[in-house]
Amino acid sequence: MVMRQFLLLFLLLLICGCGGGGSGGGGGSTLVTLSGRVLWIETGSGTNPVSTVQAGTASTTTDPLDGFFQFDVSPGTASVTVTYVPGTGGPIVRTFSFGAVTDTTDVGDLYIGPESVTLHGTVVDASTNLPVAGATVTIAGRSATTLGNGTFSVANVAYSSSNPAVFLGLEGTVTAQDYFARNFSPPTLATGGVVEVGTVALTPTGSNNPPPPPYDVVGTVLPTDQGALATITVKKGNAIIRQTTADSLAKFSLWLPVGTFTVEATNGTNSGSTTVTVTDTSVIKSINVNF
Repeated sequence: MVMRQFLLLFLLLLICGCGGGGSGGGGGSTLVTLSGRVLWIETGSGTNPVSTVQAGTASTTTDPLDGFFQFDVSPGTASVTVTYVPGTGGPIVRTFSFGAVTDTTDVGDLYIGPESVTLHGTVVDASTNLPVAGATVTIAGRSATTLGNGTFSVANVAYSSSNPAVFLGLEGTVTAQDYFARNFSPPTLATGGVVEVGTVALTPTGSNNPPPPPYDVVGTVLPTDQGALATITVKKGNAIIRQTTADSLAKFSLWLPVGTFTVEATNGTNSGSTTVTVTDTSVIKSINVNF
């Protein structure tokens, strides 16, 4: 009897011990993958030298060409710190915050630069002209939420007073429940560290008036048999503002702010370019790029 009780106690301890070991081995948090791009505001390209991206104790470096990064982080991570050490001057350190990640997440393009500015504006209902509270405004890896009076201030947006072309070509987005999303770009240069965006009108999803189109330039690469799947690059001066790919019919579409731009198409050894001037973002312009 005593022996049987001893054996039962031994087996019980053995089972508990194994179970405890299994629980401890699996108790570590499962990591999630975080990705994005770090871009220099003066070029629209990855930083050179590369930047370091850190979240907690995890870190990685960016791709020297397109600024892409990807690494595993702990669930719940809600920010990354980017450190860039240029060839001259001190290090540039910027922290970007976002919603806590619980699964594989791409945080998009995180712009850094030698300076930072604040974008200020107001979001209203396009039907009533009343302020829209709680709308989310995002641009260049930064975000803010509109207040009760519809105003917003997006702080720490990358900027370069000596070369603002890429900044002026940034595409921000405003989203709100029960409204169509709306894109915008900085309309002016900074004054005293502030850029006034003005009023952004959102169209209600139940409205009879459609929202602005997601593009204001459409084009075709000619001849179409050579232009299919061509790479489309939009430049303002030497700065790259946009990049997209033509479809199988050699057609493409994109959104550009007011200004004059060079549109280049490349496909293998074929290349061509044209110039487009946007004076009204509510009007769709059609262009052709010839090889």
